[in-house]
Amino acid sequence: MKKELEKNNWDFILYQYGEKKVISVVFHNSFVDVSKSFILENNEENYDFQQLKELAEKIRNNYESFTNRELIPSI
Repeated sequence: MKKELEKNNWDFILYQYGEKKVISVVFHNSFVDVSKSFILENNEENYDFQQLKELAEKIRNNYESFTNRELIPSI
């Protein structure tokens, strides 16, 4: 079961997903916007809104560094 906790339109949505928190990040390209979901690490679970915005940007810019945390399929 998932519950939406925080949202920044066209940027990210933070969910409570079971016992974990998951951030769904919007990836923008020239044709289609795609959302991908990533499990937060323990130190990220209490991030404030600004920190979540920065994390979403970091994930977009360094996708390869976060693939080990990606949920497939996305939520």
